[in-house]
Amino acid sequence: MSFRTRLQGFVDSRQKIQIWYGMGCHNTVTGRVLSVDHDHIDVESYSHESDGQIHIRRILVPLHLILHIDITSAEVSEDDEGALVTEKESKGSGSSVSVIDLPDAPRGYAVRILSQLNSQYSNRFSRMTAGPGGIYFSCDGSVWFIDGNGQLSEYARIRGNSTISGLRFDRKGVLYVATIQGTVYKIDPNKSGRILAQLDGNLTGGGTFLSDIAIGAREEVYVSNFPSNTGGVFKIDKTGEYEVLLGGPGHGTQGLLLERDGFLWCLEHASGCVVKRSLDGREVARIQVAESESFNFADGYDGNLAMDSLDRLYITAGRAGTVIRVNREGRAETFLTGLVNPTGVAFGHDGALFVLEAGRSRVLKVAALDKTERSESAKALS
Repeated sequence: MSFRTRLQGFVDSRQKIQIWYGMGCHNTVTGRVLSVDHDHIDVESYSHESDGQIHIRRILVPLHLILHIDITSAEVSEDDEGALVTEKESKGSGSSVSVIDLPDAPRGYAVRILSQLNSQYSNRFSRMTAGPGGIYFSCDGSVWFIDGNGQLSEYARIRGNSTISGLRFDRKGVLYVATIQGTVYKIDPNKSGRILAQLDGNLTGGGTFLSDIAIGAREEVYVSNFPSNTGGVFKIDKTGEYEVLLGGPGHGTQGLLLERDGFLWCLEHASGCVVKRSLDGREVARIQVAESESFNFADGYDGNLAMDSLDRLYITAGRAGTVIRVNREGRAETFLTGLVNPTGVAFGHDGALFVLEAGRSRVLKVAALDKTERSESAKALS
């Protein structure tokens, strides 16, 4: 989709946006795009003046001077300094401004930015999961909650210099968190937490770099270890005792997902496959989804997995900048393209898909527009 086509979309939707433009110094204008021609966009701008009135004016902005378009900051006020919530670039900064770029999605799907995060934390956003009341994701040692309006609040924070690499809720609303350093935490709904286990990654081979986590119906916990193309999967019981479920060279397990039928899906970096396993580690099916080079190797934050109500599997491929979908017949296809280091995917309670795009520091919402599929899987975007 061309930039001009996207601008025309703002005309059709009458969506309020903020535009950064200029050469040398940066100017901003907030309002709605009335029209787009070959060289300019016509913006109906709103401003609060000292007399307390809202003044409306028309501004023609040359297309070649547009640096950045922000959907969210036109609607959300700036938060406290250092907060993770909605970013507003300073007028003197030209280091991260760029024309807004939404990923390409299949026909019948709509994509919008739910929340623009602070670019200071770019590529430090890792996993995403559904939980009580909405969607949760991690950044460094903190877990953040995002509601349906894109508002953020910090849910929990791990003390020290820990880096979260996996998070999932069980059916009781208990949050389980894995860190790359090998610690697995259990956090109750009242926010009281404790260490469930301290894992030794050498037992699966290659050292310790935990990558993802999945929770079973009996409170058993599965944790992947991804120090390199070795590694594997640990199984932890509810007392904190653990064993190696899968280990050794050639696995390089990153993402994990425990499906409703009781099988464990594992993303193997070394092969570029998702592997369906029984809970004793036995391989049931293997599906090639991408080349190994499609997934990030330097960190373990890739291959986040989610499943929709039609049992289709969604996988982030950070290095390729895509989200891959695997249908029930085992056929893999590219679902979203044009992303920059996507590290998280999760389905909300309304059936919409949320994507954590770490490279652009934002959360996207993707929903089906087709009525049949919407009734089964996803509602239209509000």
